[in-house]
Amino acid sequence: MPLAIGRAPQRDGALVIADPRMSRTHATIALIGAKAPTIVDSSSNGTFVDGERVSDAILVDGSVLRAGDTFFVVREVPASLGDADIPDLVGRAPAMAKLREAIALVAKADASVLVIGESGTGKELVARAIHARSGREGPLVAVNCAAIPESLADSTLFGHVAGAFTGAKGAHDGVLRRADRGTIFLDEIAETPPSVQARLLRVLEERVVTPVGGERAVPIDVRVVAATHVELRSAVERGAFRGDLYARLSDLTLRTPPLRERREDVLPILARGLGPDAPPLAPDLVDALLTHELPFNVRELLKIAAELRLRGKGREVLDRALVEERFARPSTPPVKARTISDPPSVREPIEITREHLEELVRETGGNVSELARRLGRSRRQVRRYLDQYGLRDKERDGDDQD
Repeated sequence: MPLAIGRAPQRDGALVIADPRMSRTHATIALIGAKAPTIVDSSSNGTFVDGERVSDAILVDGSVLRAGDTFFVVREVPASLGDADIPDLVGRAPAMAKLREAIALVAKADASVLVIGESGTGKELVARAIHARSGREGPLVAVNCAAIPESLADSTLFGHVAGAFTGAKGAHDGVLRRADRGTIFLDEIAETPPSVQARLLRVLEERVVTPVGGERAVPIDVRVVAATHVELRSAVERGAFRGDLYARLSDLTLRTPPLRERREDVLPILARGLGPDAPPLAPDLVDALLTHELPFNVRELLKIAAELRLRGKGREVLDRALVEERFARPSTPPVKARTISDPPSVREPIEITREHLEELVRETGGNVSELARRLGRSRRQVRRYLDQYGLRDKERDGDDQD
């Protein structure tokens, strides 16, 4: 049964929203055969998918839908999805529920954990959650491998004895010994110099540390959690990272999802950063936040929250200038709205089958711009078709931009 979205119930399956900018029956979502859900606009002021006004569009997992000033995120939720209570890892997205469940499962194991994710996706929060649930008595000690000068890497990791080198007036335990009976978090492990990688591997295999300038090996009992924003397997293939060290670090692998894969979490995270007394967000700003790529993820979102606190204090609506300054994008020509009487009928969208799309991909070499021209659709919509049929890896960008 189609789902009608609007301000007034028309029949069973209606989603009624108290939004004055929404039409009585604003849009209809329906399954056309066994395909993905399709939204058909029937409003006077437009329906938008991922920031673009549409007359009809296929909805895929993660699509952002705007009707009036109301926003929806389309999400496929597995029936067997579990979850665990880890308050620091905020998020309603299925990807975050899977991550919390995985943390709960691996926390008490002694195996090393490799956390892979883009900058700002909460890799250290994952390490802290693992340690908090590990039952280990010692501390969590975090070290940013990218910030250690190569000349000080051995001393930082393994410690040194007094007089080991110029300036070593006293002994230093090193982070591995400080983490004894606890967890060592090696952030940005891919940045570890090759010469240090070999010595780190030996320590992790033998579980003993010999400080710089020392002769006696000291036993250690540490759980290792490493993190990186690069694909370590590819780094191993390029010769930039030791394969044996990668194998030692990746007994278990967890991935922190970027915000573009969990758009329903953007506003809750921003709300935490804004605080309880923040004024409401302008709809255009909400639109920009939900459709922007946010390449630096939560770190970038919290920076935006700090900026909004400065701009928005004492306002009913936060400054829309931020949209123009930070989220500016080329304008798209308006789509002529269709008027459909109540109740709306579901219009069959242009049929784009997998076979048709595969043929066009072969003819165009996967050029998204050319595909868009031939299909009469936007590049963003073409990418949704490619995602739907599993052809995204065959795409090739053209010269024009979204």
